[in-house]
Amino acid sequence: MRENEFTADVQLAYLESVVKDWRDGRPSEIPEPQVTPVPEPAKEPAKAARPIALPANVRPATIIKSLIAVALALALGWLPVQRLLATTSAEAIVNARVITLRAPIEGEVSMANADTDVGSMFSVDQNILVVRNPRADSSHLANLTRDRNQLRTTIGALEGKKQLLIASLEELSTQQERFRIGRIEQLEQRLRQADTDMASAEAQYSVASDALARASTLRKTDAVSQAFLDKAAGEAHVTEQAVKGQVERRKGMLVELEAAKKGTYVGDSYNDTPQSAQRKMEVSLELSDVQARLVGSRAELASVEAEILKEQERHDDLSQAAIRSTVNGRVWEMLTAPGEHVNAGQDLVKLLDCGSAIVTASVSEGVYQRLAVGQTATFRPRDGGEILTGTVVSLNGLAAVASNSAILQNALSREPYHVTLRFPDLLKHADCRIGRSGLVQFDTASAAEFSRTY
Repeated sequence: MRENEFTADVQLAYLESVVKDWRDGRPSEIPEPQVTPVPEPAKEPAKAARPIALPANVRPATIIKSLIAVALALALGWLPVQRLLATTSAEAIVNARVITLRAPIEGEVSMANADTDVGSMFSVDQNILVVRNPRADSSHLANLTRDRNQLRTTIGALEGKKQLLIASLEELSTQQERFRIGRIEQLEQRLRQADTDMASAEAQYSVASDALARASTLRKTDAVSQAFLDKAAGEAHVTEQAVKGQVERRKGMLVELEAAKKGTYVGDSYNDTPQSAQRKMEVSLELSDVQARLVGSRAELASVEAEILKEQERHDDLSQAAIRSTVNGRVWEMLTAPGEHVNAGQDLVKLLDCGSAIVTASVSEGVYQRLAVGQTATFRPRDGGEILTGTVVSLNGLAAVASNSAILQNALSREPYHVTLRFPDLLKHADCRIGRSGLVQFDTASAAEFSRTY
C-alpha cells in the first residue's frame, strides 16, 4: 500500500506548491516533497495517523524529471500568462475624424478633377468640387451698373460744361480788363479836357479882373458910369466862379479815375458795374455750381463702384462656389455625382482627416478603472507593423465614440468601456491606416504615477 500512497492528487498538490513558491519569488531550491497523511478508515479509530513517507521504490531521478517537466511548462507558458495578466485591450482600432463638406449654394455639381473618387488624396485648400448656379439673382448688380453708367454720363456732361464755363469766364475776364483799360483812358482824356477848360476859365477870369480894375480907376475920375463898373465886377465874379467849378470838376474826375484803376466804376449811371463784369459773376456762380455737382457725382460714383464690387463678390459667391479640402486626408465618402442638382446645405463629400488619426479601444471595467489620462501605452498592429508608443488622451467610459469618427460605436462592442489614445507615429502614414486593428498594452506604472500627481 505504501507504493500507492504517493497518488496523483498528492503529486498535483506538490507541483502547485512549487509553482506558488516560484511566483512569490522564493529561492529556487527544490523543497522536500511532503505527503499529506491519509486518515485511517472509521472502523479503525484506535490506530493513530502517521506521516506518509515516500515509497522505497520511488527514485530521486523520477522526482527530478518531474520538476524539469514543470519548469519547462512554466517557461513555455509564462509569456502568454504575462500577456493575460497585463493591462491590455483586446480590441483596438485606428480611427480618425470625418469632416463633412456641404454645398454653400444651390446649383449643379462638377468635379474639379475627373479622377476624384473615394480614397482620393487631398491636401489643405485643394479644390474638390465646383457648384455652379446660372440662375443666381443679378438684378441688384444690374441696377448698380446702370446707376454707374448714368453717373459716368453725368460726370462727362458736367466736365464739358465746366470747360465751356471756364473758357467763357476767361473771355469775360479779358473783356472786363479791356473795358477797365478803356475806361481809364477815357477818364484821363476827360481829365486833360478839364485841365484845358480850367485854363480857359482862369484866362477869362484874368481878363475880367483887369477890366474890373480899369473900370474902378475910370469911375474915380467919372470917366465911366457906375453901371459900367458894376458890369465889369459881375463879369469878374462869373469868371472866378467858373474857375472854381473847373477845379471841382477836375477833382471829381480824379476820384472816378482812381476808382476805375481799382476796378470800381463810378459814374452818373445807376449801374456801377459793366455788363461784362456782371456776366462774369454769373458765369463764376454757374461754374461753382457745376464744380460742386461734379464733386458730388464723383463721390457718388465711388460709392456705387464700391457697392458694385461687393455685389459682384456676392453674386460670384451665389453663382459659383468651390468646395475645397479643409484638411490633409482622403475622400471617405462621395455623396454626390457630376451634374447633380444640389440644394444649399446639402452634404456633398466626407473627408477623412489624416492629421487627427487616433486609436480607439474598448476595455473591461476592471481595466478601465486602472487607467488615467496621460498614461503611456503601446499599440501592436495585427498586420505585423512596427509597435507604436503613445498616450491616453481621453477616457470615454460608457459614452459613445464621437459621432464624427470614421469608425462608430457599433464597431467597438466587445467591451463596454472606451478609451482614446494618440500615437504620433500614425501621422507619418499618408493613408491614415484607418481601420487597422491591433492590441493595446497600457503601462500600469505610468498610471500609478499620474494618479499620485493628480
